[in-house]
Amino acid sequence: MLFTNDIVALDVSSKCITAMVGVEKSNKFLSVKCEERQTYFGYSEGEWIDIENVKNVSETVLKRVLGSFKGKRKILHVSVPAEFLAVVTKKVDVEYERSKRITDYDVDYLYQKGDDFNEGGFRTVSATAIAYSLDGGSWSFEDPRNSFAQKLAVNASYILCEKKYFSVFNEIASRLGFKTVQYHPTPLCEILSVFEKEERFNQQLLVDVGYLSTSVVVFKGDGVQALKSFSYGWAHIAANLYEMLEIPFEDAEELLKQIDLNLYYEDGEIYTTASGYDIPIAEAVEIARASLNVLVSTVKQAAEECDFMGSSALPVYLTGDAFEQFRGAPKYIERGLMQTVAVVSPKYPSYNKPQFSSCMSLIEVASRTSGASAGRVIYY
Repeated sequence: MLFTNDIVALDVSSKCITAMVGVEKSNKFLSVKCEERQTYFGYSEGEWIDIENVKNVSETVLKRVLGSFKGKRKILHVSVPAEFLAVVTKKVDVEYERSKRITDYDVDYLYQKGDDFNEGGFRTVSATAIAYSLDGGSWSFEDPRNSFAQKLAVNASYILCEKKYFSVFNEIASRLGFKTVQYHPTPLCEILSVFEKEERFNQQLLVDVGYLSTSVVVFKGDGVQALKSFSYGWAHIAANLYEMLEIPFEDAEELLKQIDLNLYYEDGEIYTTASGYDIPIAEAVEIARASLNVLVSTVKQAAEECDFMGSSALPVYLTGDAFEQFRGAPKYIERGLMQTVAVVSPKYPSYNKPQFSSCMSLIEVASRTSGASAGRVIYY
């Protein structure tokens, strides 16, 4: 029996589609009951490489995790990668006839008032606060609920998803017996899950380097202030090795997992791939470094376009699939950015590696919002 405290989530990254069933109690995620992960063709420039492949893999992994359960499944939680998202920030306020206690309803109404993004090819999937203000006072990250005020204002972050994204997963959810689907932006899930509240008082930068895609997220409070994404990741670095060394792509990926950018390799050092190709390691390292230079310069440009102020006292945070087996990459990126970097991961045992940031943040945030505004905008 799939009890009400079980959460079904489908995480979509540029490398894998992962279905998970998690146990939660009192809106708090406790553990993963089961999971199924499968690679697929992914996406590039905000388009599926093979949409039928997306549908088939998504349905396959969901059926596998649900196979041992019976009973009704009400909500399917689905992540939305950065390439399918847009972020709009705006200040919204409401004034009452007299001072009153601020309730959940008042806060939700404030977000609804500012949510006027129904036209075009996007639909709002989340609204969160960068900061609040009471009675025209200073902006604060403190929750205004239960405070007394005559005027309530929010500096809100609205995240919009391309409408074409929904049809893929709504169709699958319907076939599998789910009544509704809640969509969660991956960048928002990661900042709310990986970082503690006190870590979000100052503006921060999170770079998620995936298999085919990288996102650059500027955030503060509970809100994403700006978001940029571009189609460049681990696979593109491996592709450069494949092209320049003239070896099979699988061998290029194997080679990338073996080199360590922290080490110095002599010109005569050779690595023999599983297919029998003898590769000069020093040459492979130079290709990998040149590829990372492209990544670093693009991240810098994205951060500038996001108006990221930066601070020498705060690191740039890194996470994502690319750091699963790419030794020395974070330090090399640190030198390129000329700023301290820190690799962040989920805090759960067995999942405390950067490649799990996307899926674990989804299931944790889903536990907090399960049932709230089901299928529509979620006011976190």
